[in-house]
Amino acid sequence: MNEQQIPSSPSTYTLETITQRRLAKKAELRNSKEQIMEFSRELFAPQQSKTKFDNLMQQVNAGIAAYDGLMTGIKIFQRLRKFFRRKK
Repeated sequence: MNEQQIPSSPSTYTLETITQRRLAKKAELRNSKEQIMEFSRELFAPQQSKTKFDNLMQQVNAGIAAYDGLMTGIKIFQRLRKFFRRKK
């Protein structure tokens, strides 16, 4: 089932081997965290516009998205308020 080879653990553990494995795992976690941060930074970074018109359209698109999010939030709060007022 498991095709990956699991490294065999030593029959006895010493303080040095535990320390080495701990430091190796910390380095692995640090590298993984840096990769995740870089990926998220690239994913959510605004696109680089090449012309002034592209920049303008990007700003308009961001404005429309913010307005849409605001209006959706307002509508949700209004419906929640109506729902809880009806129960009383």
